[in-house]
Amino acid sequence: MLKTMDNKIALLVIYNHRYDKNIPCINQVYANRFSYVYHIVPFYDGDLENVIPVYDNSFQFQGYICQAYQHLKGKGFTHFVCVADDMVINPQLNEHNFFELSGIDEDACFVHELRDLRDVHRRWFHIGNAIRFSIFNRGLEIDSILPSREEALKAFQRHNIPTRLVPEWPYQSLRRRVKETLLRCRRVLWYRIIQRIYFSYPLVGGYSDLIVVPNTVMPKFCQYCGAFAAARLFVEIAIPTSMILCCDKVQTIQQIRLKNSLLLPRNKDRDFLPPLNHSYSQLISAFPEDMLYIHPIKLSQWK
Repeated sequence: MLKTMDNKIALLVIYNHRYDKNIPCINQVYANRFSYVYHIVPFYDGDLENVIPVYDNSFQFQGYICQAYQHLKGKGFTHFVCVADDMVINPQLNEHNFFELSGIDEDACFVHELRDLRDVHRRWFHIGNAIRFSIFNRGLEIDSILPSREEALKAFQRHNIPTRLVPEWPYQSLRRRVKETLLRCRRVLWYRIIQRIYFSYPLVGGYSDLIVVPNTVMPKFCQYCGAFAAARLFVEIAIPTSMILCCDKVQTIQQIRLKNSLLLPRNKDRDFLPPLNHSYSQLISAFPEDMLYIHPIKLSQWK
C-alpha cells in the first residue's frame, strides 16, 4: 500500500448541471484542505483554470469523470476523489489525513454501497435502464471494450456479488435481430416479463455521489465508464459496475471508519437542518464526527 504522505489527491467536484455561482463557494470550502480541486462542469465556457468542461447528460455523469481524466492523467495524482457539488464531506478530512481518518484503504475503490439489482426492480425508477442494457448495440462497439459476459461474471463472483442473467440463447447469433424486432414491437409481453427479472450483462447498483478511485485502475475505470456512458447506462449502475470489473478491492461505507452518512430529506433526518438556520459555520460545528458526508446541501442557499 502507498504511504499517506506520498499521496497526491485530485478532488473532482461533479456538477450535475451548470451552476457557476457555486464555484467560488466550493473553492472556499476546500481551499485549506485540498491542494488540487477541479470543478467538472457541463458545457462550461468560462476561463477559470481549475474548471474542466464536460459534455454529457447528468444521468450518465460517469462520462464527466472520463472526460475530466483526459485533462489530468500524467500529472502525478495517486487518487481521484469525486464528490457532488451539493455535498458536504466531513470537515476534518483533508489531503493529508483522508485515508487514515475515513478508513478507506489506499489501494481500494470506494462507493457508498453495492445494491443487488434483483431486489430493487419493483421500487427503483432506473431499474428499467439496467433491464434494457446490452453490450451489443448498433453503431457502438463496446462489446470489444468491456469484459465479456463470462469475464464480468467471474469478476462479480470474486466480489461475492450475485446476479441473474438471461440465458445465453437469445444473445447468440440472433441476439441483435431478435432484440431489435421485440423493441420495435414495444417489447411484447413475454419479453417484458423475462427482462423484468433477468439482465443480459452482470450489473450492480450503488449511490455514487462520493467515490474514490486509485490511479492504478483509473485508466481502465474510465474506459469502462465511458463505454457505459455511450450506451446510456444510468450512472449509479455504471460506476459501481465499472469498479467491480476493474478493481480487486471495492469498499462500501459499512467497511470503513466513517460509517455514517446523512441523506436529506429523509423523514428521520429532517430535524437535523432547521436548528442550523442555513448557517454553514453552524453546520460545520454540528457535523457528526463519525459521518462521512451530508447530501444534498445546496451551498448557494447557505450563509
